Amino acid sequence: MAVFIGWGILYSNTKQINIYAFAALCIAIIYLIIKIYNYTVFARKEVSSIKSRNPKNEIKVLSANVFQDNTEYQKLLDQIKTVDPDVIFLLETDAKWETAMNELEAHYPHMLKAPLPNTYGLLFYSRFPLSDARVNYLIKNDIPSIEAIAELPSGQKVQLWGLHPEPPVPGESLYSTAKDKELMKIAFKARDCSLPIIVFGDLNDVAWSHTTTLFGKVSDLLDVRKGRGFYSTFSAKHWFLRFPLDYIFCSAEFGLVQMRRLPYNGSDHYPIFTHLIFNKRLENLQDGPEADSDDIEDAKEILEKEVEKED
Repeated sequence: MAVFIGWGILYSNTKQINIYAFAALCIAIIYLIIKIYNYTVFARKEVSSIKSRNPKNEIKVLSANVFQDNTEYQKLLDQIKTVDPDVIFLLETDAKWETAMNELEAHYPHMLKAPLPNTYGLLFYSRFPLSDARVNYLIKNDIPSIEAIAELPSGQKVQLWGLHPEPPVPGESLYSTAKDKELMKIAFKARDCSLPIIVFGDLNDVAWSHTTTLFGKVSDLLDVRKGRGFYSTFSAKHWFLRFPLDYIFCSAEFGLVQMRRLPYNGSDHYPIFTHLIFNKRLENLQDGPEADSDDIEDAKEILEKEVEKED
């Protein structure tokens, strides 16, 4: 868009324009608008907004990449107290962050922890009882994720997955294979799961990418953001360049009470707070894009790829 405006300024000053370059730019803009359209307020909402309430079937999730070197621990604790989530998923947490978050244990007695110094540590806290709860290392032995079944106050059980896959980053990993493979593993797990499902975390990918789109199709999960906006979470330190990297997906039995991007807390990511309500009747009223045979084959090919080793 900035280049398009630049072309307009150039033409107003010189009355000259390269029609071929201008046409190519227009085509590119149209293509990008089509790609991001589902994440504008003009698109159909995949997850319905629900006004009627049933506290026994509700779950509030806070997911935050804290930025490992961030030491403004109290800002995050204050945010947690303000929004009062039922489930907390903290990423890039090392031993210092684990110690700083100790006070959460009094109110969130069900926990999974894997503090690490490599920016892939995680801390998971739940007010609700958990079963089959574990830390997984799905692709690499230093990249954890969580898996657990949470029991809502109504007794309804919900399958949870919390992720922070490894992105392609110069100096760390030049390839996206690990990220793509981890997402496809969870997609197939979700596809075969009979429980209501919520998947959350920093997926290190934009919502309209091929991999994230494929994840939604194969998993048969709904993207809460669709029809509501980008909710861009990274980078919190650069207002002029932000992307939606932190997500929450859910199965069709959930409706949305509220979704908020929380204020800056010292991290390079904004936290995301999502308040969902379980309602079995929604299952037949909501749907997202479905995977066809080519999508399933594409996902299986990603699973079969070897994760590249860096030199």
